[in-house]
Amino acid sequence: MALCRDGLLAKLAEWHVDHETIQHALSPTCELHSENIRGTAFEKYIGNGQAKNLFFKVPSGGGPLKNRLFLVCALVETAVDNKVLSARLGIKPSAPLRFAADDVFDSVLQIPKGSVNPFVMAQPSCGEVSLLLDERFLACERLLFHPMQSDYTTALAPSQLTAFLEAAAPGRYAYVDLTSSEPIQLPGGGQ
Repeated sequence: MALCRDGLLAKLAEWHVDHETIQHALSPTCELHSENIRGTAFEKYIGNGQAKNLFFKVPSGGGPLKNRLFLVCALVETAVDNKVLSARLGIKPSAPLRFAADDVFDSVLQIPKGSVNPFVMAQPSCGEVSLLLDERFLACERLLFHPMQSDYTTALAPSQLTAFLEAAAPGRYAYVDLTSSEPIQLPGGGQ
């Protein structure tokens, strides 16, 4: 069964992950999200903690990582080039990372489009997903993510996100420099 907002917030409390959550208008894009959190306590994190989340699949011709799933979470300001990221992961240039198809999105993430977030890693359906996080998150006071639906935003410190991921997805995530061209060591150390 998919994890809903209330289920996620219960897990955050159970795992002692300090956070704050607010409700606002539906915000399926970063631009709408910025508009909809203006005038709230979270406004100060626009441009400094607001995240974009991209769900990729390696095509069948991608080499040793074929059919692997990657969730990339980055600051809105961080450029994420799927071809550069593919090369850094050792994926064949002829078959770079592509956005996951709708059926994969729906069956694995099990949340509405526009609500993608690292909290999905707590769902059993995401057991084969590798999470790559922007290492620039670590310099932010708070990070903003939708808690499974885009009409709410949860703010938490980077250390609290890490605590959540250690409980939900140990060995399946890594903070990486998304602006580098150096090879990326996969979470869990393998392929």
